[in-house]
Amino acid sequence: MIEIDDAGGGCFLGPEVLVIHRLETDEAWYLYIPPYVKERVLFATRILKRAFVDLAISPQEPIRLCRGEIFDLFEEYLKAKGYLVVREKVSAATDRLAEGKFMEILYSYGFPSDIRLRDRNYQEFYEWVSLWYHSLPKANKHLCKARLRPPVRSQVLARKYPNLLRQLFTETTVS
Repeated sequence: MIEIDDAGGGCFLGPEVLVIHRLETDEAWYLYIPPYVKERVLFATRILKRAFVDLAISPQEPIRLCRGEIFDLFEEYLKAKGYLVVREKVSAATDRLAEGKFMEILYSYGFPSDIRLRDRNYQEFYEWVSLWYHSLPKANKHLCKARLRPPVRSQVLARKYPNLLRQLFTETTVS
């Protein structure tokens, strides 16, 4: 069984990660939608089509796609090519691969590694990302997605309490 999942699509920062995971062998391949891409569904469909050819994934192998709308066009493509496709929640293992790779990218930007997604509360986590981003002395605008903006509330807090946020994130990474 092949499972396909995504991570980071709702975060304004960094690329979106797609993972193709073959459950029987635990092989995983990662694809990325760069931050500058606005038409993410079309881009995802194009890179997934190419990956299926490159990886020689045959129509005899069942496919489980995450329920996210990013896979809608790809599902149509797969069905037209004769693949057996199921749209449902992917396994915890596949979810961990996608989320783990996205977190790895955020940490590579300098985001504090002790701040983690808890209980799938993406809104809270993305607010932490936004607070951290706005606390930086110089924001890296090229890391922001073209289609999303950071929450305004975080920007207001960062302007009002810049030293407090810098201290908070400095202490978080040191302790």
